[in-house]
Amino acid sequence: MHALIRKCAAAHVRANSNFIHISTSTAPSIKETGLYGFHHLKTPKGFQRFVDDAIERSQELVNYIAGMPSSPEIIRAMDEISDTVCSVIDSAELCRHTHPDREFVVEASKASLRVNEFLHHLNTNHSIYKAVNKAEKDNNSLTHEAHRAARFLRMDLEKGGIHLCSEKLDRANELAIDIIQLSREYNENIITDPGHVDIFPASKIPKKLHHLVSPIYRNLPGSSKGSWGLRDKTKEKGFRLATESSTLQGFLQCASDAGVRKVAYVQGNSVPHANLEVLDKLIATRHEFAQNLIREV
Repeated sequence: MHALIRKCAAAHVRANSNFIHISTSTAPSIKETGLYGFHHLKTPKGFQRFVDDAIERSQELVNYIAGMPSSPEIIRAMDEISDTVCSVIDSAELCRHTHPDREFVVEASKASLRVNEFLHHLNTNHSIYKAVNKAEKDNNSLTHEAHRAARFLRMDLEKGGIHLCSEKLDRANELAIDIIQLSREYNENIITDPGHVDIFPASKIPKKLHHLVSPIYRNLPGSSKGSWGLRDKTKEKGFRLATESSTLQGFLQCASDAGVRKVAYVQGNSVPHANLEVLDKLIATRHEFAQNLIREV
């Protein structure tokens, strides 16, 4: 459900703020509070229970919505589903991108994938679609903000294919999950194989950027490779820039040498080569997803 995912993305700032707070010396330990303040997340395996509880509560709310309560109650229930699901997604995404413990990262990745699959299950729920349509048509009991929320929810459900026949809807959900997995593979490839560019001479990199690079040396033409203690005279100093996205972005924003900026940009957008195949699959999958929706119009 795209509206829920967008809300989750907006909440990353809150999650990140909690993460920073927990890392201070005066904050309670993770054993006392759980990661990001969630008691389930005292251990990596806690992500499993975190997801289970979120899905269970969301299903209760879906069943409530299916009973067609008042329009304001429908919107409130949808908002609680959003908060419940996003608590898991925000925590899992922050953890898998920042936590130093590999076990936490693995469990967070599993949790994120499970919740995203559950979101696509919600996309197939016609009771939600009917209830949201009912709320959108209610011009009397909803506030302006609630009415807009109903309209955007209905539009997002239709973008996900809720209006399709059952066969096409099942295929749309399969493709949507494939798109998530391919997108994740694309990002993971960048992390594991970011690439690098070597820049010579060292004078091309101002001191304010030295924290982004590592010093390297190369032999000068005609120098004696076997001379010990003569590195300053026989070798040239340069810098190696790892072209992973966050480092590259900061470097490109501050580097003044046009030639250096060009080689860094080109290299940063030329690796990893494994993503060429991933991109081909992603394009084909997105194309089929779009065609699946277009043919129904």
